[in-house]
Amino acid sequence: MSLRLVHQPVGGQAVLLEEKDRYLKLLQERFGRRFREYRRNWALAERRRYLGPFPLSLDLALNSGCQLHCPMCPLPARPESQKNHSLSPALYSRFMAEAQEFALPALTLGLASEPLLSPDPVKRVQEAVKAGIMDIRLGTNGRLLTEPLIEALIDSGLTRLEISLDAVEPITYRAIRGGDLTALEKRIHYFLDKRAKLGTVWPLLRVSFLRLPLNEGELKPFIKRWSKTADLIATQKPIWFPGSKLPKPPDKKIKTVPCGQPWQRLGVTHDGRIWPCCSWYGEKLLKVSATNLPIRKIWLAKELWSLRTSLLLNKPDPECLVCAKAGAF
Repeated sequence: MSLRLVHQPVGGQAVLLEEKDRYLKLLQERFGRRFREYRRNWALAERRRYLGPFPLSLDLALNSGCQLHCPMCPLPARPESQKNHSLSPALYSRFMAEAQEFALPALTLGLASEPLLSPDPVKRVQEAVKAGIMDIRLGTNGRLLTEPLIEALIDSGLTRLEISLDAVEPITYRAIRGGDLTALEKRIHYFLDKRAKLGTVWPLLRVSFLRLPLNEGELKPFIKRWSKTADLIATQKPIWFPGSKLPKPPDKKIKTVPCGQPWQRLGVTHDGRIWPCCSWYGEKLLKVSATNLPIRKIWLAKELWSLRTSLLLNKPDPECLVCAKAGAF
């Protein structure tokens, strides 16, 4: 079994693998020089050597909640997560107008939430396509996928469908995520079959495996199971968050926090709060809101400049240090 390394960020928290050279090749063929420039800038931004006039990726929460109670997630322990609130269509449309104006390369739908709980995720994808975004990713636990929704997502212009599985054994999946792994895998294979019958490669399929005490020993079987069918496999190490049921890692000394996310991406919650990264620790770092400020101004605001400067000077915010110690680096 020989897999190709597609991407490994600083710290190695999430590693992307593929069996064939498909992901980057297909996107480069589809979008040409613009996509190559985006990936070059992404790599530079990861090393904090590039800062564009607009984020390279927007990570949006289409809603506030999730229907699962996974032990590695802090969301179930939060009282506010018991009610699912949606990002307003008007605010999303404003984001898409800015995305088109500044040629946003990438969009992730599903920041700290389950996007298929939102009223019309397919319409949100279609709006992103009209805005000219190249790499449109939807991250989901997959439990709400139905055959009609799968067909609509294939037809929507979505670039990547990313499904978190974390197991190969049904009993392990039930312990981590609850529910029926066999049923979910059948829906994934329906997606793959339908995509093939339509003669398209889009959206590409990524399956994810988060390494946990509960699934120890299943990573190699997971890779073996999906290496021939999924376009991308993500293996991730966990970050401990308050409210999760994972054991807190032992304290360790961290001299630097080599995080490049504030140069790459911007997260926005369903109610407009800004995260400078995709980590739950990022929710406390900024006090600005996208409900009354455009993304462009937030991206170049003094609060984000201050955060970036603190990282460059090796004087990171305490929340960044906690994140690093919790498993990010």
